[in-house]
Amino acid sequence: MSRTDTATGRARDQEPLPRKARKARKARKAAGASRAATLALARAEGLRLPRHPAFLAALALYLAQWGYAAFGAAGADRYPVLHDEDRYTQIPLLLLAAGTLVAANLAALRGNRHGADRLYDVLVLAPWRRTLALLLATTTGAAVAVLLTAARIAYLASRPGAVSAPSVAELATGPALVLLAGVLGVLLARLTRSMAAAPLTLAALGVLTVAGALRPTSGWRWLGLVAVEDEFVPPMPSALLDRPATAHLGYVLALVVLASCWALSRGAAPRRAVSVALALGLAAALTSGVVQVRSPGQDTLAARERAEREPATQQRCEHRDTVTYCAFPEFMPRVGEWETAVRGVLRRLPASARRDGYAVRQHLFHDDTTNGVGTSPPLRTWARQDRAAGTPGAVPVGTDWGTGGLAGDRMLGFAAQFAVHALAGRTAGHAPGVHAAPRCGGRAVAAMWLAAQATPELTEAYRSLRERAYGGLTVSTFDGAGGVSVSGPGADVVSALLDRPQERTAAHVREVWAELTARDTTTARAAELLDVPVPDGADEKAAGC
Repeated sequence: MSRTDTATGRARDQEPLPRKARKARKARKAAGASRAATLALARAEGLRLPRHPAFLAALALYLAQWGYAAFGAAGADRYPVLHDEDRYTQIPLLLLAAGTLVAANLAALRGNRHGADRLYDVLVLAPWRRTLALLLATTTGAAVAVLLTAARIAYLASRPGAVSAPSVAELATGPALVLLAGVLGVLLARLTRSMAAAPLTLAALGVLTVAGALRPTSGWRWLGLVAVEDEFVPPMPSALLDRPATAHLGYVLALVVLASCWALSRGAAPRRAVSVALALGLAAALTSGVVQVRSPGQDTLAARERAEREPATQQRCEHRDTVTYCAFPEFMPRVGEWETAVRGVLRRLPASARRDGYAVRQHLFHDDTTNGVGTSPPLRTWARQDRAAGTPGAVPVGTDWGTGGLAGDRMLGFAAQFAVHALAGRTAGHAPGVHAAPRCGGRAVAAMWLAAQATPELTEAYRSLRERAYGGLTVSTFDGAGGVSVSGPGADVVSALLDRPQERTAAHVREVWAELTARDTTTARAAELLDVPVPDGADEKAAGC
């Protein structure tokens, strides 16, 4: 290339760009600077949000209730069902959502509180970009919620009594609610400068949540923040839950998009982009909202009916020593807890009273009047199914297990029913629960003591029930079923036996076993046989009590 060509090329490079090109380059530089400033502000606000007093207070309350559930709620976390625990992570995170909403709202109102709004007009950021930065900053609150949810479910999954597996959609809903709360806080700041708007909004959302919790079977509850189930209903296999968790997660995220678009539109954001996002968010909210409010389909109701009436066709069985245990596949790890309770009962029986061929089968019972199920478990139907499955006289056990409250009562009910079964032997044509279980006398005392002493947790459950009950005790595996009862004086005898060294008590029980378990032995006579002070009112006639 000649010197002339080189000089000509340099001259062309040094020629000024056309006016339109210069404007485009300047606009690109300005846009790049605005994006960088937006991200910088988002990072700064994102780091400030988790340190806000409202957020820290909410976090402290969350951790306090977690600690109470782990250490102070009678072992509520000992035997978690993970496909239920995944949705239980959502309610506590509403505390964090409340803190995030207040913190995000106050951050967006900071300029107004300090009289610095006018200074924003000389900054590089347009009003809508400042709003966008504040919206992006709320993701740190959601990130904290993700960490807490992951830690919570990992802790529960590590428990020796954990069964099943959690749903990712259920776990993601809690952090999505925290994100929605933060976005609502920014939106409120753009709609009004009143600091009372955030507390009033929290109150309204709280009323909405409580209203949904009062109707745990209504499909409309899904339009709120969380969809609460009837927590008094025992767990069921995950395939029978019929919770539209994925649709609800999409619904919450669609609300996030809608609230974000509304907030951005208050700051003169690009109209076209906001309109497209608004349309997509509205379509997603309507679609997911319609999908999630539907009632359980006929297929789900039929599957629940089959699982209740014909569980043997859906279960797996495992043989351990002289006992066969059958359960729904997700609950098979629970066999270890059942076996511990069963062994605790059988080890105290005299050798002459033990038999081979015991069986335990897991059952579901839903007191749902909409599908024709009555208020009592179909015990005779279960008995026919057990005979057909080759486990005649199987002792029924539920899907919940634990030491605290209702779960502890049901655990004790299973152990007591197995003790009654061990005392009576297998009766052809009957299922445990169909037998007229002893309500008082020596047999009732023996059955309840066998159940209560079987494991330390069953002893704990018995003492808890004794503290809450007045007079006699009745324990059952299922609501509405005729369980195992012991009179008030009989319960006093059992309590006295539990206060003694159990090995010595067991040896004494074996010595007087024949008379203790005789049908005409009264509670008073049982107390005398066991060297326990005779309680008042213990002289009832065993045959007529």
